[in-house]
Amino acid sequence: MANSYPVLNATEHAISFENHGQRLWGMLHLPHGDGPHPAVMLLHGLTGSRIESHRFFVHLSRALAAQGIAALRFDFRGSGDSEGEFQEMTAPGELSDAKAGLDWMVAHPALDSARLGVAGVSLGGMIAAQLAGRNPSLLRAAALLAALADPALFASAAQQTANQSGESPLEALARDGYFLLWGYPLGMGFVQTIFEQQPVEDVKRFRGRVLIVHGTEDPTVPVQHAELYKDALGERATLHKLNSKTHVFDEPPVERQAIDLIVSWFKEMLR
Repeated sequence: MANSYPVLNATEHAISFENHGQRLWGMLHLPHGDGPHPAVMLLHGLTGSRIESHRFFVHLSRALAAQGIAALRFDFRGSGDSEGEFQEMTAPGELSDAKAGLDWMVAHPALDSARLGVAGVSLGGMIAAQLAGRNPSLLRAAALLAALADPALFASAAQQTANQSGESPLEALARDGYFLLWGYPLGMGFVQTIFEQQPVEDVKRFRGRVLIVHGTEDPTVPVQHAELYKDALGERATLHKLNSKTHVFDEPPVERQAIDLIVSWFKEMLR
């Protein structure tokens, strides 16, 4: 039976904020009762959106709100409903979007600025690691979900695209200024900056606790990425390897297990 995550003791509000002159759209899940509430910001993956694959972020946000934890999920610029074009997306740009979202949360009167967390999946997990490491005074806890730790993985994904299309990414970049990855145009800016990112080094500067959740046979971001984060953080991190051959915990029982782990983690860390 598929998972069911009803809206319990919470309201859901469409929200927006700006970054670099462009508007980003999201959804705030706000628990009932007197605030301010602890809150978690959710960061989606490459080619994803604030809903995420199989509505993972919707389910996670509702599960958090049911336990008294507000959740903000939004579309990075160029993704989902937010302004901007996907071809212009870069990892530093997404980190800037995440910081703008965090600033929005800090200023929101219904949210407790002393009890904030961040969770990200895939590339969004890398951004979460960077955000936590660069803003240690603003975040109490983080969760890295099937998170990219070594940007060189991008080269592997690009090569897979080349094998399917018969044309190398470099050839497409030289001709068009972008190449297609899963139907999305990745531009030169992304290619030029992705290998400069050092999320493992960034997250070492985070003073809070970190939850790491990863599928044992993740075909997109291998589980070795989770181990890189764990090795770097030592006792400050808790690693859970889930028996899954998917990237974003696609099977309903695995999704339920991941969500239960994440909600329990933030309930303890943000109390």
